[in-house]
Order: sequence, then C-alpha cells, then structure tokens
Amino acid sequence: MIPITNLSDTLPMPEGQRASLPLLDLKNDTKLVLVALPSGVQIPAHAAPYPASVLLLSGAIEVMLGETWKQVGPGELVPIAEELLHSVRASEPSYFLVSHLRGLGSKSKASN
Repeated sequence: MIPITNLSDTLPMPEGQRASLPLLDLKNDTKLVLVALPSGVQIPAHAAPYPASVLLLSGAIEVMLGETWKQVGPGELVPIAEELLHSVRASEPSYFLVSHLRGLGSKSKASN
C-alpha cells in the first residue's frame, strides 16, 4: 500500500508530459493509476477493451468521450464505457485517478 498524504510529494508534477504511478494492479481485474498532468498537456485519444473511470483529485481537466468534451472539476467522476474513444487534457496542473476495470470488459467475460 502507498500512503498518499501529499499528491506532489507522491508524484511530482512533470513539465510538458504526464507522469503516472500505479497504485493497485490486480491481474485480469482492477488497475488503479495516479496521473499527474501539467497544464496544456493532452493524453492522445485511445480506447480500451474494458470500462474505466477518471476521478479528478485536484486541478481542472476536460475529458473527451466519443466526440464530446466534458469539463471536470475536483471530486467529479467520469465513467468511460469499454471501446469508447476518449482523451484527457489539463487546463491547469491536475491530479486524477484512473480505474481500469479489466474484469468487466466483454473480452474478459468471454474468456471466463
């Protein structure tokens, strides 16, 4: 377990690129990642074969879901459906948690 008392001590804010720190990784199940995203940086659009979510801890981000951008404030949770094209960009230095729900994807259900 990684105790987090100060986000910037746990994961310093980088310049010009994202930084990430896996906090939990249960094989073929849930993965929880802390992400630091500087202002103006965007994570390229991508899709995943399982549902996910983004929980903003501090800062301000926009999340693209399909073709729609949603402004997100601290404490807001954004669910992301499996196979949905999505992206995140920071309008100020931001920290958020990404939950990868690998055990809920249709491909993982088919293999069970």
